[in-house]
Amino acid sequence: ANLISAFGQDPRNGDALYTTLSGTGQVKRLVRTFGGTAPPATLSATGAFSSLPNLTPQTGIVPYEPNVSFWSDHAKKKRWFSIPALASRMTWAADGAWTFPAGQVWIKHFDIETTRGNPATSRRLETRFLVKNATGAYGITYKWRSDGSNADLVGDAGLDEVIAITDNGTPGNQTWHYPGRAECMTCHTPNNGFALGFNTRQMNHDYTYGAATQNQLTALSSAGYFTNTPAGANTLTALAPLTDTSQSLEWRVRSHLDANCSACHQPGGAPGNWDARASTATDAASIINGLLINTGADPLNRFTIPGDLTHSVVLRRMRGDAGYAKMPPVSISLTDQPAVDALTEWIGSLVTRPTFAAWQIQNFGSTANPLAGPDNDPDHDGVPNRREHLLGTDPNFPTADILLTSSLVAGQLSITCPQPANRSTVLETSFDLSTWTILDHPDNRPLFPAAAGVRTITLPATSLHRYLRPGIDSP
Repeated sequence: ANLISAFGQDPRNGDALYTTLSGTGQVKRLVRTFGGTAPPATLSATGAFSSLPNLTPQTGIVPYEPNVSFWSDHAKKKRWFSIPALASRMTWAADGAWTFPAGQVWIKHFDIETTRGNPATSRRLETRFLVKNATGAYGITYKWRSDGSNADLVGDAGLDEVIAITDNGTPGNQTWHYPGRAECMTCHTPNNGFALGFNTRQMNHDYTYGAATQNQLTALSSAGYFTNTPAGANTLTALAPLTDTSQSLEWRVRSHLDANCSACHQPGGAPGNWDARASTATDAASIINGLLINTGADPLNRFTIPGDLTHSVVLRRMRGDAGYAKMPPVSISLTDQPAVDALTEWIGSLVTRPTFAAWQIQNFGSTANPLAGPDNDPDHDGVPNRREHLLGTDPNFPTADILLTSSLVAGQLSITCPQPANRSTVLETSFDLSTWTILDHPDNRPLFPAAAGVRTITLPATSLHRYLRPGIDSP
Protein backbone atom coordinates (compact mmCIF):
# COMPACT_ATOMS: atom_id res chain seq x y z
CA ALA A 1 0.00 0.00 0.00
CA ASN A 2 3.00 2.33 0.55
CA LEU A 3 4.74 1.53 -2.73
CA ILE A 4 6.14 4.53 -4.60
CA SER A 5 3.94 5.37 -7.59
CA ALA A 6 5.76 8.36 -9.14
CA PHE A 7 8.85 10.54 -8.77
CA GLY A 8 9.24 14.25 -9.49
CA GLN A 9 11.48 17.18 -8.73
CA ASP A 10 10.80 20.34 -6.76
CA PRO A 11 11.49 23.07 -9.37
CA ARG A 12 12.59 25.53 -6.68
CA ASN A 13 15.55 23.59 -5.33
CA GLY A 14 15.81 20.22 -7.08
CA ASP A 15 14.61 18.13 -4.11
CA ALA A 16 13.30 14.69 -5.01
CA LEU A 17 9.50 14.38 -4.61
CA TYR A 18 7.40 11.23 -4.77
CA THR A 19 3.90 9.87 -4.34
CA THR A 20 2.78 6.50 -3.03
CA LEU A 21 -0.15 4.16 -3.50
CA SER A 22 -1.34 4.81 0.06
CA GLY A 23 -4.23 6.94 -1.18
CA THR A 24 -3.45 9.94 1.04
CA GLY A 25 -3.13 12.27 -1.92
CA GLN A 26 0.11 13.71 -0.55
CA VAL A 27 3.31 14.58 -2.38
CA LYS A 28 6.26 13.61 -0.20
CA ARG A 29 9.83 14.84 -0.14
CA LEU A 30 13.06 12.93 0.31
CA VAL A 31 14.96 14.63 3.13
CA ARG A 32 18.71 14.40 3.46
CA THR A 33 19.99 12.86 6.67
CA PHE A 34 23.41 13.69 7.94
CA GLY A 35 25.92 10.98 8.51
CA GLY A 36 29.14 11.26 10.45
CA THR A 37 29.36 13.86 13.18
CA ALA A 38 26.09 15.59 14.01
CA PRO A 39 26.03 19.40 14.06
CA PRO A 40 26.85 20.91 17.46
CA ALA A 41 23.83 20.92 19.75
CA THR A 42 24.30 24.55 20.82
CA LEU A 43 25.52 27.75 19.23
CA SER A 44 28.31 28.10 21.77
CA ALA A 45 29.58 24.65 20.80
CA THR A 46 30.10 25.77 17.19
CA GLY A 47 32.94 28.02 18.37
CA ALA A 48 31.88 30.72 15.91
CA PHE A 49 31.79 33.47 18.53
CA SER A 50 34.50 34.38 21.00
CA SER A 51 31.85 36.21 23.05
CA LEU A 52 28.34 34.87 22.70
CA PRO A 53 26.70 37.65 24.78
CA ASN A 54 28.27 40.29 22.50
CA LEU A 55 28.09 38.20 19.31
CA THR A 56 31.80 38.83 18.79
CA PRO A 57 32.97 36.50 16.01
CA GLN A 58 36.19 34.54 16.13
CA THR A 59 39.16 35.84 14.18
CA GLY A 60 38.70 35.02 10.50
CA ILE A 61 34.91 35.40 10.58
CA VAL A 62 34.25 38.62 8.68
CA PRO A 63 31.15 40.84 8.87
CA TYR A 64 29.38 42.01 5.73
CA GLU A 65 26.14 43.71 4.73
CA PRO A 66 24.13 43.54 1.48
CA ASN A 67 22.66 46.61 -0.16
CA VAL A 68 19.13 45.19 0.04
CA SER A 69 18.07 42.81 2.78
CA PHE A 70 15.75 39.88 2.20
CA TRP A 71 12.38 40.51 3.89
CA SER A 72 12.14 38.54 7.14
CA ASP A 73 8.97 39.63 8.94
CA HIS A 74 10.49 42.78 10.52
CA ALA A 75 13.58 40.97 11.84
CA LYS A 76 16.88 42.84 12.12
CA LYS A 77 19.90 40.89 10.88
CA LYS A 78 23.66 40.69 11.21
CA ARG A 79 25.86 38.70 8.85
CA TRP A 80 29.34 37.17 8.73
CA PHE A 81 31.24 34.79 6.48
CA SER A 82 34.38 32.69 6.78
CA ILE A 83 36.64 30.56 4.59
CA PRO A 84 38.47 28.36 7.11
CA ALA A 85 40.92 26.86 4.59
CA LEU A 86 43.59 29.51 4.03
CA ALA A 87 44.36 28.33 0.51
CA SER A 88 40.71 28.44 -0.62
CA ARG A 89 39.36 31.38 -2.56
CA MET A 90 36.15 32.68 -4.13
CA THR A 91 35.90 33.52 -7.82
CA TRP A 92 34.31 36.89 -8.56
CA ALA A 93 31.77 37.55 -11.33
CA ALA A 94 30.26 40.87 -12.35
CA ASP A 95 26.90 39.22 -13.09
CA GLY A 96 25.47 36.05 -11.65
CA ALA A 97 26.74 33.96 -8.78
CA TRP A 98 30.27 33.95 -7.50
CA THR A 99 31.97 30.58 -7.15
CA PHE A 100 32.58 29.50 -3.56
CA PRO A 101 34.99 26.90 -2.19
CA ALA A 102 33.93 23.90 -0.13
CA GLY A 103 34.10 24.80 3.54
CA GLN A 104 32.94 28.41 3.18
CA VAL A 105 30.42 29.37 5.86
CA TRP A 106 27.88 32.19 6.09
CA ILE A 107 26.30 33.14 9.43
CA LYS A 108 23.13 35.20 9.79
CA HIS A 109 21.72 36.33 13.11
CA PHE A 110 18.11 37.50 13.66
CA ASP A 111 16.73 39.87 16.30
CA ILE A 112 13.19 41.22 16.59
CA GLU A 113 11.80 44.27 18.36
CA THR A 114 8.81 43.18 20.43
CA THR A 115 7.63 46.79 20.24
CA ARG A 116 8.04 47.81 16.62
CA GLY A 117 10.50 50.67 16.21
CA ASN A 118 11.88 50.44 19.74
CA PRO A 119 15.41 48.93 19.75
CA ALA A 120 15.31 48.65 23.56
CA THR A 121 12.74 45.84 23.18
CA SER A 122 14.94 43.78 20.85
CA ARG A 123 15.28 40.06 21.60
CA ARG A 124 17.36 37.38 19.95
CA LEU A 125 15.54 34.87 17.77
CA GLU A 126 17.93 32.64 15.89
CA THR A 127 21.35 32.29 14.30
CA ARG A 128 21.64 30.39 11.03
CA PHE A 129 24.63 28.77 9.34
CA LEU A 130 24.95 27.97 5.65
CA VAL A 131 27.84 25.65 4.85
CA LYS A 132 29.18 25.11 1.33
CA ASN A 133 30.43 21.58 0.73
CA ALA A 134 31.84 19.69 -2.23
CA THR A 135 28.44 18.77 -3.68
CA GLY A 136 26.23 21.69 -2.68
CA ALA A 137 25.40 23.27 0.66
CA TYR A 138 23.39 22.71 3.82
CA GLY A 139 21.89 24.95 6.47
CA ILE A 140 21.34 24.65 10.20
CA THR A 141 19.44 26.88 12.61
CA TYR A 142 19.98 27.67 16.30
CA LYS A 143 17.04 29.01 18.34
CA TRP A 144 17.97 31.36 21.14
CA ARG A 145 16.80 30.56 24.65
CA SER A 146 14.47 33.03 26.33
CA ASP A 147 17.18 34.09 28.76
CA GLY A 148 19.61 34.81 25.91
CA SER A 149 22.28 32.55 27.40
CA ASN A 150 22.69 30.26 24.38
CA ALA A 151 20.91 28.93 21.31
CA ASP A 152 19.89 25.34 20.60
CA LEU A 153 19.95 23.38 17.35
CA VAL A 154 16.56 23.26 15.61
CA GLY A 155 15.43 19.85 14.42
CA ASP A 156 15.01 18.86 10.79
CA ALA A 157 11.28 19.64 10.86
CA GLY A 158 11.76 23.23 12.03
CA LEU A 159 9.43 24.78 14.59
CA ASP A 160 7.12 27.74 15.21
CA GLU A 161 6.98 30.22 18.07
CA VAL A 162 4.24 32.74 18.84
CA ILE A 163 5.76 36.06 19.93
CA ALA A 164 3.86 38.88 21.63
CA ILE A 165 4.33 42.04 19.55
CA THR A 166 3.15 45.62 20.01
CA ASP A 167 2.69 47.47 16.72
CA ASN A 168 1.69 51.16 16.75
CA GLY A 169 0.52 50.76 20.33
CA THR A 170 -1.65 47.74 19.56
CA PRO A 171 -0.73 44.41 21.22
CA GLY A 172 -0.81 41.31 19.08
CA ASN A 173 1.00 38.12 18.18
CA GLN A 174 3.45 37.17 15.46
CA THR A 175 4.32 33.59 14.54
CA TRP A 176 8.02 33.15 13.88
CA HIS A 177 9.12 30.09 11.95
CA TYR A 178 12.54 28.54 12.58
CA PRO A 179 13.41 26.64 9.39
CA GLY A 180 14.56 23.04 9.30
CA ARG A 181 17.52 21.99 7.18
CA ALA A 182 15.57 21.02 4.07
CA GLU A 183 13.69 24.34 4.13
CA CYS A 184 16.94 26.31 3.98
CA MET A 185 17.67 24.91 0.55
CA THR A 186 14.36 26.10 -0.90
CA CYS A 187 15.94 29.54 -1.37
CA HIS A 188 19.65 28.70 -1.18
CA THR A 189 19.71 27.22 -4.65
CA PRO A 190 22.54 26.44 -7.10
CA ASN A 191 21.34 29.33 -9.27
CA ASN A 192 22.81 31.87 -6.85
CA GLY A 193 25.78 29.79 -5.79
CA PHE A 194 23.73 28.81 -2.69
CA ALA A 195 24.51 32.13 -0.96
CA LEU A 196 21.86 34.87 -0.90
CA GLY A 197 22.95 38.49 -0.92
CA PHE A 198 26.61 37.65 -1.54
CA ASN A 199 27.18 38.91 -5.07
CA THR A 200 28.44 41.98 -6.86
CA ARG A 201 25.31 44.15 -6.88
CA GLN A 202 24.65 43.38 -3.22
CA MET A 203 28.21 43.80 -1.95
CA ASN A 204 29.09 46.91 -3.96
CA HIS A 205 28.97 49.56 -1.21
CA ASP A 206 31.05 50.90 1.64
CA TYR A 207 31.29 49.09 4.96
CA THR A 208 33.03 50.18 8.16
CA TYR A 209 35.57 47.61 9.34
CA GLY A 210 36.60 48.81 12.79
CA ALA A 211 38.03 52.29 12.24
CA ALA A 212 38.30 52.02 8.44
CA THR A 213 35.58 52.37 5.81
CA GLN A 214 36.08 50.65 2.47
CA ASN A 215 34.04 49.30 -0.40
CA GLN A 216 33.31 45.64 0.38
CA LEU A 217 34.39 44.38 -3.05
CA THR A 218 37.65 46.29 -2.78
CA ALA A 219 38.21 45.10 0.78
CA LEU A 220 37.64 41.44 -0.08
CA SER A 221 39.93 41.70 -3.09
CA SER A 222 42.68 43.45 -1.12
CA ALA A 223 42.46 40.78 1.57
CA GLY A 224 43.04 38.04 -1.02
CA TYR A 225 39.63 36.38 -0.94
CA PHE A 226 39.31 36.09 -4.75
CA THR A 227 41.09 33.98 -7.34
CA ASN A 228 40.59 36.87 -9.77
CA THR A 229 40.49 40.65 -9.50
CA PRO A 230 37.07 42.34 -9.49
CA ALA A 231 36.45 45.23 -11.83
CA GLY A 232 36.65 48.66 -10.24
CA ALA A 233 33.75 49.20 -7.85
CA ASN A 234 33.01 52.56 -9.51
CA THR A 235 32.25 50.79 -12.80
CA LEU A 236 29.75 48.35 -11.29
CA THR A 237 26.04 48.67 -10.55
CA ALA A 238 24.73 48.42 -6.99
CA LEU A 239 21.23 47.48 -5.82
CA ALA A 240 19.25 50.28 -4.20
CA PRO A 241 17.17 49.87 -1.02
CA LEU A 242 13.56 51.03 -1.10
CA THR A 243 14.42 53.83 1.31
CA ASP A 244 16.95 55.45 -1.06
CA THR A 245 14.57 57.86 -2.77
CA SER A 246 17.44 59.52 -4.64
CA GLN A 247 17.32 56.52 -6.96
CA SER A 248 14.47 55.80 -9.34
CA LEU A 249 11.38 53.94 -8.21
CA GLU A 250 11.89 51.38 -10.97
CA TRP A 251 15.45 50.60 -9.89
CA ARG A 252 14.40 50.29 -6.24
CA VAL A 253 11.59 47.89 -7.18
CA ARG A 254 13.91 45.87 -9.42
CA SER A 255 16.49 45.76 -6.60
CA HIS A 256 13.86 44.48 -4.18
CA LEU A 257 12.72 41.77 -6.60
CA ASP A 258 16.33 40.75 -7.17
CA ALA A 259 17.04 40.43 -3.45
CA ASN A 260 13.83 38.59 -2.61
CA CYS A 261 12.98 36.58 -5.73
CA SER A 262 15.99 35.95 -7.97
CA ALA A 263 17.19 32.89 -6.04
CA CYS A 264 14.40 30.98 -7.77
CA HIS A 265 13.05 33.25 -10.48
CA GLN A 266 15.71 33.19 -13.16
CA PRO A 267 16.49 30.87 -16.08
CA GLY A 268 17.00 27.34 -14.76
CA GLY A 269 15.08 28.09 -11.56
CA ALA A 270 11.41 27.92 -10.65
CA PRO A 271 8.92 27.54 -13.51
CA GLY A 272 7.92 30.92 -14.87
CA ASN A 273 8.51 33.39 -17.65
CA TRP A 274 9.93 36.29 -15.68
CA ASP A 275 13.50 36.99 -14.61
CA ALA A 276 13.99 38.68 -11.23
CA ARG A 277 17.69 39.36 -11.71
CA ALA A 278 18.57 43.05 -11.82
CA SER A 279 21.17 42.18 -14.47
CA THR A 280 18.30 41.55 -16.90
CA ALA A 281 16.80 44.80 -18.20
CA THR A 282 13.15 45.37 -17.29
CA ASP A 283 12.10 45.32 -20.93
CA ALA A 284 13.71 41.90 -21.38
CA ALA A 285 12.59 40.34 -18.09
CA SER A 286 8.89 39.60 -18.90
CA ILE A 287 7.91 41.81 -15.99
CA ILE A 288 5.68 44.37 -17.74
CA ASN A 289 2.68 42.55 -19.30
CA GLY A 290 4.62 39.33 -18.74
CA LEU A 291 2.70 36.15 -19.53
CA LEU A 292 2.10 33.71 -16.67
CA ILE A 293 2.35 29.94 -16.72
CA ASN A 294 -0.75 29.87 -14.54
CA THR A 295 -3.16 32.80 -14.77
CA GLY A 296 -5.31 31.38 -11.98
CA ALA A 297 -8.99 32.13 -12.15
CA ASP A 298 -8.60 35.07 -14.52
CA PRO A 299 -7.05 34.78 -18.02
CA LEU A 300 -6.42 38.56 -17.96
CA ASN A 301 -3.82 38.17 -15.22
CA ARG A 302 -0.23 39.08 -16.07
CA PHE A 303 2.93 39.54 -14.04
CA THR A 304 2.24 43.28 -14.01
CA ILE A 305 -0.13 45.34 -16.12
CA PRO A 306 0.45 49.09 -16.24
CA GLY A 307 -2.10 50.82 -14.01
CA ASP A 308 -3.98 47.57 -13.27
CA LEU A 309 -3.52 46.44 -9.67
CA THR A 310 -6.22 43.78 -9.89
CA HIS A 311 -4.54 41.75 -12.63
CA SER A 312 -0.91 42.33 -11.60
CA VAL A 313 -0.24 38.97 -9.97
CA VAL A 314 3.15 39.84 -8.45
CA LEU A 315 1.42 42.47 -6.28
CA ARG A 316 -1.33 40.09 -5.25
CA ARG A 317 1.19 37.41 -4.30
CA MET A 318 3.33 39.85 -2.38
CA ARG A 319 0.26 40.99 -0.44
CA GLY A 320 -0.84 37.40 0.11
CA ASP A 321 -4.31 38.00 -1.32
CA ALA A 322 -6.84 35.18 -0.99
CA GLY A 323 -6.27 32.60 -3.70
CA TYR A 324 -2.68 33.70 -4.37
CA ALA A 325 0.26 31.85 -2.81
CA LYS A 326 2.28 34.32 -0.76
CA MET A 327 5.80 35.16 -1.82
CA PRO A 328 8.53 34.76 -0.68
CA PRO A 329 7.44 31.22 0.24
CA VAL A 330 9.58 30.23 3.25
CA SER A 331 9.50 31.49 6.84
CA ILE A 332 7.42 34.53 5.85
CA SER A 333 3.97 35.21 7.30
CA LEU A 334 3.72 39.02 7.36
CA THR A 335 3.37 41.44 4.46
CA ASP A 336 6.31 43.66 3.55
CA GLN A 337 4.20 46.81 3.39
CA PRO A 338 6.92 49.22 2.17
CA ALA A 339 7.60 46.84 -0.73
CA VAL A 340 3.89 46.54 -1.50
CA ASP A 341 3.57 50.34 -1.47
CA ALA A 342 6.55 50.79 -3.80
CA LEU A 343 5.34 48.09 -6.20
CA THR A 344 1.83 49.58 -6.19
CA GLU A 345 3.22 53.02 -7.05
CA TRP A 346 5.46 51.60 -9.79
CA ILE A 347 2.64 49.65 -11.43
CA GLY A 348 0.64 52.86 -11.50
CA SER A 349 3.54 54.75 -13.08
CA LEU A 350 3.93 52.22 -15.89
CA VAL A 351 1.06 53.76 -17.86
CA THR A 352 3.50 56.50 -18.97
CA ARG A 353 6.51 54.21 -19.41
CA PRO A 354 6.68 52.69 -22.90
CA THR A 355 8.50 49.39 -23.15
CA PHE A 356 10.83 49.06 -26.12
CA ALA A 357 8.19 46.94 -27.87
CA ALA A 358 5.52 49.60 -27.26
CA TRP A 359 7.96 52.27 -28.46
CA GLN A 360 8.57 50.29 -31.65
CA ILE A 361 4.82 50.04 -32.31
CA GLN A 362 4.35 53.75 -31.56
CA ASN A 363 7.09 54.82 -33.98
CA PHE A 364 7.05 52.08 -36.64
CA GLY A 365 3.59 50.55 -36.41
CA SER A 366 4.91 47.08 -35.55
CA THR A 367 7.80 45.35 -33.81
CA ALA A 368 8.28 43.39 -37.04
CA ASN A 369 8.93 46.48 -39.17
CA PRO A 370 12.47 46.11 -40.58
CA LEU A 371 13.22 49.68 -39.50
CA ALA A 372 12.27 48.95 -35.87
CA GLY A 373 15.21 46.74 -34.90
CA PRO A 374 17.20 47.88 -31.87
CA ASP A 375 20.41 48.38 -33.90
CA ASN A 376 18.76 50.12 -36.86
CA ASP A 377 19.12 53.86 -37.46
CA PRO A 378 16.27 54.86 -39.82
CA ASP A 379 16.90 58.63 -39.52
CA HIS A 380 20.67 58.22 -40.12
CA ASP A 381 21.61 60.45 -37.18
CA GLY A 382 24.13 57.97 -35.76
CA VAL A 383 21.83 57.04 -32.85
CA PRO A 384 20.40 53.49 -33.10
CA ASN A 385 16.82 52.76 -32.06
CA ARG A 386 17.71 51.21 -28.71
CA ARG A 387 19.55 54.39 -27.74
CA GLU A 388 16.78 56.62 -29.15
CA HIS A 389 14.34 54.75 -26.89
CA LEU A 390 16.53 55.35 -23.85
CA LEU A 391 16.92 59.03 -24.71
CA GLY A 392 13.24 59.50 -25.51
CA THR A 393 14.02 60.94 -28.94
CA ASP A 394 12.24 60.50 -32.28
CA PRO A 395 13.85 57.69 -34.33
CA ASN A 396 12.40 59.06 -37.55
CA PHE A 397 13.79 62.56 -37.22
CA PRO A 398 17.50 63.35 -36.78
CA THR A 399 18.27 64.55 -33.25
CA ALA A 400 21.43 65.09 -31.24
CA ASP A 401 22.87 62.38 -29.04
CA ILE A 402 24.03 63.09 -25.48
CA LEU A 403 26.33 66.09 -25.65
CA LEU A 404 29.42 66.32 -23.46
CA THR A 405 30.76 69.69 -22.37
CA SER A 406 34.15 70.30 -20.80
CA SER A 407 36.18 72.99 -19.09
CA LEU A 408 39.82 73.12 -18.04
CA VAL A 409 40.73 74.98 -14.86
CA ALA A 410 44.09 74.77 -13.09
CA GLY A 411 44.98 71.44 -14.70
CA GLN A 412 41.61 69.88 -13.84
CA LEU A 413 39.29 68.82 -16.64
CA SER A 414 35.58 68.87 -15.77
CA ILE A 415 33.29 66.93 -18.11
CA THR A 416 29.53 67.26 -17.81
CA CYS A 417 26.67 65.40 -19.47
CA PRO A 418 22.87 65.31 -19.03
CA GLN A 419 21.55 62.69 -16.60
CA PRO A 420 17.94 61.73 -17.49
CA ALA A 421 15.72 60.31 -14.76
CA ASN A 422 15.77 56.50 -14.48
CA ARG A 423 18.72 56.34 -16.87
CA SER A 424 22.36 55.71 -16.10
CA THR A 425 24.63 57.98 -18.13
CA VAL A 426 28.33 57.30 -17.67
CA LEU A 427 31.58 58.14 -19.41
CA GLU A 428 33.00 55.24 -21.39
CA THR A 429 36.68 55.21 -22.28
CA SER A 430 38.81 53.62 -24.98
CA PHE A 431 42.39 53.77 -26.21
CA ASP A 432 41.64 52.31 -29.66
CA LEU A 433 38.00 53.25 -30.45
CA SER A 434 37.23 49.52 -30.44
CA THR A 435 37.15 48.33 -26.82
CA TRP A 436 35.10 50.55 -24.51
CA THR A 437 34.83 50.33 -20.73
CA ILE A 438 33.24 52.51 -18.05
CA LEU A 439 35.68 55.09 -16.71
CA ASP A 440 36.64 54.03 -13.18
CA HIS A 441 35.95 57.20 -11.19
CA PRO A 442 33.83 57.87 -8.06
CA ASP A 443 31.76 60.51 -9.91
CA ASN A 444 31.04 58.06 -12.74
CA ARG A 445 29.23 55.28 -10.88
CA PRO A 446 26.30 53.69 -12.76
CA LEU A 447 23.20 55.10 -11.04
CA PHE A 448 19.53 55.38 -11.97
CA PRO A 449 18.47 58.71 -10.42
CA ALA A 450 14.90 59.57 -9.49
CA ALA A 451 15.17 63.02 -11.06
CA ALA A 452 16.92 64.38 -14.13
CA GLY A 453 20.09 66.36 -13.61
CA VAL A 454 23.63 66.88 -14.82
CA ARG A 455 26.60 64.64 -14.09
CA THR A 456 30.06 66.16 -13.67
CA ILE A 457 33.31 64.17 -13.62
CA THR A 458 36.52 66.00 -12.74
CA LEU A 459 39.89 64.51 -13.70
CA PRO A 460 43.49 65.65 -13.96
CA ALA A 461 43.93 66.75 -17.57
CA THR A 462 47.14 64.73 -17.82
CA SER A 463 45.23 61.46 -17.28
CA LEU A 464 43.08 61.81 -20.37
CA HIS A 465 45.25 60.43 -23.16
CA ARG A 466 42.25 58.41 -24.30
CA TYR A 467 38.90 58.64 -26.06
CA LEU A 468 35.66 59.34 -24.17
CA ARG A 469 32.03 58.90 -25.08
CA PRO A 470 28.72 58.96 -23.16
CA GLY A 471 27.03 55.65 -22.43
CA ILE A 472 23.40 55.25 -21.40
CA ASP A 473 21.45 52.37 -19.87
CA SER A 474 18.15 51.66 -18.13
CA PRO A 475 17.16 49.34 -15.25
